[in-house]
Amino acid sequence: MQSISRRIDAAVALLNPQPDEELLEIGCGTGQAILAATMRAPGARITAIDRSEKAVARARVVNQAAINAGRVRISTRDIEKQPVSPGSFDRAFSIRVNTFWTRPGVALPHVAASLHAGGQLWMIYDGPAEKVVDPIVASLDAYGIQDIRTETTEGAYAIIASFPPGIDHAPASR
Repeated sequence: MQSISRRIDAAVALLNPQPDEELLEIGCGTGQAILAATMRAPGARITAIDRSEKAVARARVVNQAAINAGRVRISTRDIEKQPVSPGSFDRAFSIRVNTFWTRPGVALPHVAASLHAGGQLWMIYDGPAEKVVDPIVASLDAYGIQDIRTETTEGAYAIIASFPPGIDHAPASR
């Protein structure tokens, strides 16, 4: 069985996936968080994306049983370029994905379009908070997201943005 790193396990514990959720993982890498989430919430359905074909291939191997059971879908896609299944997800999450603090205005419209009205984006990190929190919060505020909070646990912290019903889900032209 694939082992899950402490960093990923801490991040997924903070996310606390629920059995009835539709989740979108942005930047799934080799699929450890998918595996951890399906172990914590066996009924959850997860769609995971990464722009690296090599990472997606590895994630599929690691999560083949959940894919075969119809609980997990993994594809090569870049959230900066297009939404994933518009209006389909309760929560989107990312673990150590740089786009939300380096180019957040590019990705946020596509994330918003992928979520149900009232859905949430969980951006989970484990490094120095000051490096990412302020730029992310400023971008969320500029996008019109007012409901922003943080949660922490040993080994991880999350910036959580709730996308209100009625927010403009149209991707910005860049």
